[in-house]
Amino acid sequence: MNVRPEDEFIHHDYPRGTTDAWKENWYFNFIDRKNKAWGINHISLERHKQKAHFRAFHVVDDEILMYANQIPLDDNLRELNDGKLSIEFVEPHKTFRLTLHGPNHSLDLMYSARFDVFNYATKKRKQPGGDKKSLAINHYEQALTAEGHLEKDGVSRPISCFGHRDHSWGFRNESNIAGWNWVAAQFPERTINISQVRVAGRRDMNRGFISEKQGNTGIRSVKVISTERNEQKAPQSSVYEAVDEKARVWTLTSRRFSGLFLPLREKGTDLAVHENFSDFSLSETGETGVGIDEYLENLA
Repeated sequence: MNVRPEDEFIHHDYPRGTTDAWKENWYFNFIDRKNKAWGINHISLERHKQKAHFRAFHVVDDEILMYANQIPLDDNLRELNDGKLSIEFVEPHKTFRLTLHGPNHSLDLMYSARFDVFNYATKKRKQPGGDKKSLAINHYEQALTAEGHLEKDGVSRPISCFGHRDHSWGFRNESNIAGWNWVAAQFPERTINISQVRVAGRRDMNRGFISEKQGNTGIRSVKVISTERNEQKAPQSSVYEAVDEKARVWTLTSRRFSGLFLPLREKGTDLAVHENFSDFSLSETGETGVGIDEYLENLA
């Protein structure tokens, strides 16, 4: 199954009148160590609640800057734009523009494809679940470059760095999820994306991909070898081992240099995400890179 150009946009073929969790999410990040700015941008359409959420969490000069808005959702919403945060698909699969006019800063980024889209819905990598109580979603991701500028306190700075995007839609009931690790690490010659989702009463879901100039290769298995934590028990560093579909082994070590702590009250009072902006090293090649090291954890 290929990702169609029209799949980039808002899907209106959702089940009408559903009370089960049906969501469509878009995610874009950027990490510019040189210019001391990094962050995540997220838009979520909750069809079962008829609500659209627009969120941006950025760190600029070590200061956390946030934007969050919720608007009513119906079929009249045709563009990902709430008047402040917007995503434009300039050329599907190739070029994207993200703008934010927040209360304390603004951002204007042009994203370009680094590698091809990786689609999880292939013959070898069928979507998990398949019923309304699972993560029965369509899902693809892509490594990017980001170029543009960010303005804060009347001063503009350039942004030039790697980025990453994620788009999913479908039934997304996360009530049974016990936790997850998600890594999107950008290296000069490749992108390594791995995830392990732990669901109560089911085997762990291990997924991901390697993007290189030769193409994409799916991940067959993921192990979390170790995790270091600080005195507050927040994760600071992890070692991961992944095996891809070509039987290549990849050993990643993350080291947090900045991060966000995001309580997920809508998913459960004790759930939270540690969104770690991290430096990465790859044992097999000696490469170093940068990316996201994300942990969903139950803090109870």
